Amino acid sequence: MANPAQSLPVGVVTIAGGGHTKLRLDVQIAATPESQSVGLMEVKSLPANLGMAFMFGDPVRLAFWMEDTLIPLDIAFWNASGAVVTVLSMVPCTTNPCTLYNPTAPYVGAVEMQAGLIAKDGLKVGDTVKLSR
Repeated sequence: MANPAQSLPVGVVTIAGGGHTKLRLDVQIAATPESQSVGLMEVKSLPANLGMAFMFGDPVRLAFWMEDTLIPLDIAFWNASGAVVTVLSMVPCTTNPCTLYNPTAPYVGAVEMQAGLIAKDGLKVGDTVKLSR
């Protein structure tokens, strides 16, 4: 479980590109404002096979922040067509106000994962995301 403090629905996020699967994560699904605001706060470690998916009903341009998040994270945002629109690496917030991480385009979903996976697995804009519940 990505964040044991939250009892959320679970699923699998698969990111593919170049004709092959690049990454598969077991995820908790944060689909309410309350669960999204908690996210991975207070989590001390995150295995490479786990993550948290943030789902929105309509395209949004909300920024993410790392308040009370203890570990660095990577994040991939995708649009309604399932195409990755932005990938970012985020670091824990140590000053107030916290840095805001803004995607470059509207998105309907985002997945947070262990820092370094975006570079390791070659995730990039244009890859395809699938969330299975």
